[in-house]
Amino acid sequence: MKGLSCNSGLLHTYRVEQAIDILGELGYQAIDISLELAPPFLPHPKPHMSPEADASRRNAVRDYAQQAGIAIAALNAHTNVIHGDPEVRQENVKFVRGALELASDLEVPYIITGSGAKLFYGWESQYWDWCLAALHELVVEGERLGVTILIEAGSPYGVLVHNLERMQRLLSTDGFESLGVLFDPAHYHVRGDSVLDAYKALSHRVKHMHAKDARGHSEDFAFPPLGQGDIDFDNLIGAMIDAGFSGYISVEYEAMAWGYADDPRQALTDGKNFLDRIPSVVSGQ
Repeated sequence: MKGLSCNSGLLHTYRVEQAIDILGELGYQAIDISLELAPPFLPHPKPHMSPEADASRRNAVRDYAQQAGIAIAALNAHTNVIHGDPEVRQENVKFVRGALELASDLEVPYIITGSGAKLFYGWESQYWDWCLAALHELVVEGERLGVTILIEAGSPYGVLVHNLERMQRLLSTDGFESLGVLFDPAHYHVRGDSVLDAYKALSHRVKHMHAKDARGHSEDFAFPPLGQGDIDFDNLIGAMIDAGFSGYISVEYEAMAWGYADDPRQALTDGKNFLDRIPSVVSGQ
């Protein structure tokens, strides 16, 4: 395991350079830079970068992170690639293409995105066709640029790939051999999967992990601070180390959406302390 990272959305009130400094100060080794415009909670955190950033800005962020000794582990680039409006769908696919180009320029190995969500009436088969078409286009572009696309299952209602069965169906598609997995245990738990079984089934494709706790089910759930949900992180991370996981574990704090404190430094400190108490994390670094 390489160490600890953080989804930068938690630090959205700071410039990305400040976020990098804070993570270094608190003992993190990496950052996941958020490009997301509208994650599914309010208020929407501001993205730290955009696929429209010019070459000067790209070079400045890349160089700043390198000089600070903080790796840019991934770019978060979730959007809805199966939106019912074809013009919006096209723009969303373009956004992910831009994220791939940005990752290449920043020397970042991964972008994280999802399958999209069914927001309108229609046969599910049509949504799958749109998803596969979009990802085929994006996989080809990622392979050209040397950037791997990681797919994250999503637990909110309507998300096309939301559990282990759906993820396996997607990964088994011809031409998707280079797709990787961002493993967020919270989503599998909310959708009723065994987190351990899901990880073991996907471990050969998992490149990056979000540390996020959960309780409840897809119609009534919460992502509380680490240690306050139902996920057994001790056994999960032990299984990850046993399976040879060699990526970053990224703290992702969205608990403010359920009324928990919106205090980035405290959330990062508490998250690191929670993970550091697990012997596998210490020995895996």
